Amino acid sequence: MIRQSIAIALLALCLGSLSWPACADDYVPPTGPNLLRALVRFKALDLSVDPLIDEYAEVTDCDLFKAYYSDDFKWNAVRTAIRQSVRQNIAGFPTSFGYVAELNLDRYDFKQKTYLFSRDNPVTNVNVFRLFEFTEPPCQGREIKFLPKAYRAVLDTPITMAGVPITQKDGEAMLQRMEADGNTARRIYARFNLTITYIEPLRGAGDFNNMNERYTQFRVNDISSVHMDARLDSIDFFEDKALTRLIYEAKM
Repeated sequence: MIRQSIAIALLALCLGSLSWPACADDYVPPTGPNLLRALVRFKALDLSVDPLIDEYAEVTDCDLFKAYYSDDFKWNAVRTAIRQSVRQNIAGFPTSFGYVAELNLDRYDFKQKTYLFSRDNPVTNVNVFRLFEFTEPPCQGREIKFLPKAYRAVLDTPITMAGVPITQKDGEAMLQRMEADGNTARRIYARFNLTITYIEPLRGAGDFNNMNERYTQFRVNDISSVHMDARLDSIDFFEDKALTRLIYEAKM
C-alpha cells in the first residue's frame, strides 16, 4: 500500500512539472508557487531542511500535501520525490515575472503626444515592486510558519514616466472606447516585465522545535519579507484587464 501511494505521489510530481514554465525567460505571474521556485532556482531556499520543503510543498502542490502529509512515513518518501523532481526541473523554474498594476490616465498632452498619468498614481522614482504576499493560509488553513510571507523586487535605478506615448488619433479612439465601456476613471493596466538577477539566500535563526525558527535575509530588517534584485526589461500598457489590447510597449 505504501509503495502504491509513493508511486502515485511520484506520478503527481511528474504531472505537476508539466505546469511549470517551459521557458525560464517567460514573464510569469508572481504567484506564491512561482516565487518559491525562483528562490530555489537562485539557491536562496534550502530544500534539504525538512520544515522548509514541507512548506514549499504546501504552497506549490496543495493536493499532494493534503493527501500525504498526515502520514509520517509516506510523507518522508514524498519529500525524497519532491527533491528529485526539483533537481530534474530546476532549469525551467522562473526567473522573470510580469507584475500588473492599475493606473489611471489624466488629460492628453498635445505637445508631448502623451496621455499623462493621474496625479493619484504617478510613475515617479519607482524602484520597489510588491510582487506577492501570503495574506491567508495557502493550504488546508495552515499558516506559513518558517518562510517569509512578502516578496519584493527591487531595481538598482528608479524609473520615472510622465505617461503613455500615443498619437492624437489613437488617443481619441481609445478615449471613445473607454467612454463606451463606462471606464470614466480612464483606467489602464501596466505590466512591468522584471527579470530577477540575484536573491540573497535565506538563513535560519531560532528553534524549529519551539516553532520559533524563521528564515530571512540578513540584510533585510523585516524578517517577513524577501528582497530580490531585479532588472526592468520593459513595460506593456494595456486598455483591458485581460491584457489583450496593447496601447504601448516601453523598452528599458
